[in-house]
Amino acid sequence: MAHKFNPAHAERLLEAERKGWNDPDKVLQYLNLGQCTVMAEIGCGNGWFTLEAAKQLQPHGQVYGIDISEEMLARLQERATAENLNNVHTVLAEEEDEYPVPSESADAVLLANVYHEVDAASNFFGELKRILKPGATCLVVDWRTEQTPKGPPLEHRVDQQDVVEEFSVSGFILAGTCDVGPYHYGLKFYKT
Repeated sequence: MAHKFNPAHAERLLEAERKGWNDPDKVLQYLNLGQCTVMAEIGCGNGWFTLEAAKQLQPHGQVYGIDISEEMLARLQERATAENLNNVHTVLAEEEDEYPVPSESADAVLLANVYHEVDAASNFFGELKRILKPGATCLVVDWRTEQTPKGPPLEHRVDQQDVVEEFSVSGFILAGTCDVGPYHYGLKFYKT
């Protein structure tokens, strides 16, 4: 069973200091949101990246915030409502089932701080490929496999070369690495 973030610690995800090491603007620049109409974040939590993407995609672009936690999605919806962001759609996902997101609808998908939580036995790659349009972008941002002041235990982290291999085997093309901050690696892939 993969390590999962505990929703009881959700407020940690919104601490102002986080911007110094996990800045949404720095991460989102690699998704070319100016050319997107639909973006999805898998493992969106309470919306650290999702809400910033929604702001950049207004007035016509849509963002799907996908998570397995009803509690986190409720927090995301509260924050979106408070910020008057009507283009955020919360999506409750079961790891083994199809996400309730239209097929080939997303121009970009973000997986930030969540890949190390993916269950290898799940249909994760099948769903990722299903919701992405052909040629669309997937950005993986996850914790470096070295000791950092923040983040999950080292034994739960996934080496970036392993991520590249898993995506390649699943039919994605590595477009390159991205500078996403001091504690993370960024890997940009295209759906074939």
